[in-house]
Amino acid sequence: MSSEAEGRHWEGMWSRGLKPGDAFDASKSSPSLIDVLSSWKETAKTRKCRMLVPGCGRGYDVVAAAKVNFDALGLDIAPTAVKAAEEYRDAQGALSGKAEFSTTDFFKLPESGAFDLVFDYTFLCAIDPSTRDAWAKNMKRLIKPGGELVTLIFPIRPPDSNGPPYAMSTALVKGLLEPQGFVCEYMEPVPEAKSHKDRVGKEVLARWRAPPS
Repeated sequence: MSSEAEGRHWEGMWSRGLKPGDAFDASKSSPSLIDVLSSWKETAKTRKCRMLVPGCGRGYDVVAAAKVNFDALGLDIAPTAVKAAEEYRDAQGALSGKAEFSTTDFFKLPESGAFDLVFDYTFLCAIDPSTRDAWAKNMKRLIKPGGELVTLIFPIRPPDSNGPPYAMSTALVKGLLEPQGFVCEYMEPVPEAKSHKDRVGKEVLARWRAPPS
């Protein structure tokens, strides 16, 4: 699927009136990300940190980061999703950090080495499989040396021709990131209590350290 076709696909879903809880919209941030952000809380208090969320949808994760003093940027290919994210942010009241949203193409984002933390939940599984190597290379480019990439790998299932969302596996993600110098510091299945509805047993949280240079 071309980037133009992907854009039409996702914008079509949003423009038909996607509501919180519909389809892929989980209606809240992932509890696993909340745990990750908690581990960053002291660092984010002492210096300004930046976070990127590609494929941010309604912006739950971006706003969660801004609540703990991150300056967070969410990207989504669908303009209607960006509008929905801005509306969600504006309804949350004052945030200690910034929550910004853009339709900028992840692969063309110019801010090399700008992000302390990147969170990918339902982005890798949504993009065309032919762009996966470029995804990994771009993660390396965007994250500060020694920064962190968090991949909430979903949906875990045997390889098939269905998608998006395309089938994911821990081996697939390792095969993409390890050649770029990322080191896996944590990889465990997400407990049932911390999985979104209908995703139990299909999620693995992995935390990766970006190469030092």
